[in-house]
Amino acid sequence: MESGYPSENLSRTQALVNMLPAAGLFLLNIVVKSWFLGTRDIAMDEPFTIFHAQGSLPEIFAMLRTENNPPLFFLILDYWIRLFGIGAVSVRFLPMVFSSLTAVFIYLTGKRFFSMRAAIVASLLFTFSNFNLVFAHEARVYSLFTLLTVVSVYLLFAQHEKQSRAKVVLLAVVNSLLLYAHFFGAVVIFTELLMMLAIPGSGKRGLKWFAVSLGVTLLLYLPYLPLMLGRFGAATHRGTWVGKPVISDLYTMVRRYCNEPVPAVILLILVATGTGYDIVRRLRDKIPAGWYTRSVYTWFFVPYLGMFLVSFLIPVFLDRYTVFISIGFYLLAGVSADRLSRSEWAGLLIPACAVAVMLFTFNPNTDNKRRFREAVATIRTLKSGSALVIICPPWLGYGFAYHYDPAVFMDYHAMNTRLNADRIYPVSNASMIGTRLLEGAGSVIYFEEWASIADPDNSIGAALGKSFVQTREVKIYESFMIHEYHRRK
Repeated sequence: MESGYPSENLSRTQALVNMLPAAGLFLLNIVVKSWFLGTRDIAMDEPFTIFHAQGSLPEIFAMLRTENNPPLFFLILDYWIRLFGIGAVSVRFLPMVFSSLTAVFIYLTGKRFFSMRAAIVASLLFTFSNFNLVFAHEARVYSLFTLLTVVSVYLLFAQHEKQSRAKVVLLAVVNSLLLYAHFFGAVVIFTELLMMLAIPGSGKRGLKWFAVSLGVTLLLYLPYLPLMLGRFGAATHRGTWVGKPVISDLYTMVRRYCNEPVPAVILLILVATGTGYDIVRRLRDKIPAGWYTRSVYTWFFVPYLGMFLVSFLIPVFLDRYTVFISIGFYLLAGVSADRLSRSEWAGLLIPACAVAVMLFTFNPNTDNKRRFREAVATIRTLKSGSALVIICPPWLGYGFAYHYDPAVFMDYHAMNTRLNADRIYPVSNASMIGTRLLEGAGSVIYFEEWASIADPDNSIGAALGKSFVQTREVKIYESFMIHEYHRRK
């Protein structure tokens, strides 16, 4: 028995050593992503998410019947804010941790199925991505969705490598969580299905276990499936606010993944060169591409090009909707860097250059270009006496309330009532304002951001123009507009 102790201790030591790069990547991500975690204003869809996460389970599910948001992140955030409150650092801590764990699973996927070099390059490209940092600093589902995507693909690859019932069950659970996190989880699962069906090497046994896993996923998702289909039908019938893409968007989206144009061009050249080199080498040596190599191409190109083409019918090619696809691009770049590193100098220079172009353009304080606190402070200075504040679109009222008075924002059942008591009205159009309110107002402050989405005919502006004259217009950075009106004499 004693003779077994040294080898056992050695194996444990080796296991700990093997974990060091993953632990280092996790800590690196925690450091760079928590640095400015609370700097940016809570804005965009964050206030909506935080507000509705405060509701009871029946209230959350009732809200989701008319929203294109599955419940998983709302439910997690619900319990989180019960413990830690609604402060910016608190509600963004979870997305930051999810994003940091994503870097770890990118590394694990690259190391296990490609190489250590590919793993490190891909995970560092993700770590120094301004694009993914934005979602690490946003109290929304996208960093969780990205993490679940990487975990799902990792499990798929691991099951292909060595099949086990445990991994089949785990893959089914993770894929069902993907669907409960975001409806585009269906895109991830469809891409995995293509990997299994279209790439040689899956085998009948592989298809069988994937079919079992897919069946379990559907069974777990069955309670929510009717609502998902209903929301898809509504989007198809009514359309979405996302515009149709243009050809140049194929480059623009990759540029966002890569921070700036220079890194984008360099990484695209790296991927193209690495791919070309691999094709030539395999044709020369008559060696077919492996299953994992073909799968990583499928991971990136199928959803990327597929969502782009679908967007000409139902526009969905939006940066945040493709965030999970960016991981495939980083891994593809890491694999390409490894392919081209056939000498000692290339093995150092090429990966170092790939990471350096991202590092030198990385901004840990990436801006969300929203100045809610400044907008609310401006409205406070303008608001006096009988002044009426009109907010459009109505969902802008969540962010206004969050920064105007957190106690009002946290009053889940009476937020709008309390805002109305202070003569503040989030509305969709002029019909929601009421003539009595306008008649009793000496001045009106109209706060809007993309009001045309809710009020395409500008009925609010037309109603105000009948009895009031605009005396001031204030633009808060890029998107918020504050219009001050006074009654005509």
